Amino acid sequence: MNNAEATPRRRGRGVLLALSLVTTTIVLSATSAAPATASPPNTLAEDRIARILATDPHATRLSANQVAWPNDGVVLTVTDADATGSWCGTGRACIHADANRAGYGYAFYRCGTYRLPEYGFPTGQRGGASSWYNNQTGGAKIRFEDEWFTLAPVTAGYGFGNMPSYMNDRAYWLSLLC
Repeated sequence: MNNAEATPRRRGRGVLLALSLVTTTIVLSATSAAPATASPPNTLAEDRIARILATDPHATRLSANQVAWPNDGVVLTVTDADATGSWCGTGRACIHADANRAGYGYAFYRCGTYRLPEYGFPTGQRGGASSWYNNQTGGAKIRFEDEWFTLAPVTAGYGFGNMPSYMNDRAYWLSLLC
């Protein structure tokens, strides 16, 4: 191949390189020129808490993201940031709306049986109980059952886990077996 034959091929590469640089510059300029916008405030906690407080006279606001039913031994914590359930203190049994202890959740601390919809926890739809954390001591267990007691109940000892697929978002009753 002589020099005259190689020149057009080099020019073709040079043109492609130039076009690539121009395109990259335009894309980067467009993205860097866009003004940074703050994400809108998350109103999930406030909306859920406001609905509960408006409809349940037994519910009491504890903080910006918590509601309690003191007579029943139940605390709702609504948060997006806490994916580990660290708000589920010792002596509590907790359920979460999302897998792996993520999403909003409820902490129960008195032995007994609870009807989850009474506390604003949805059943049979997205956002129902998807995971649990039993942080009770002394061998206490959590038992989950569906509304009509037709599915095999889930009984969990100390530790955490995700609901099996047949019970995911379907837990209607929660019992603390102390």
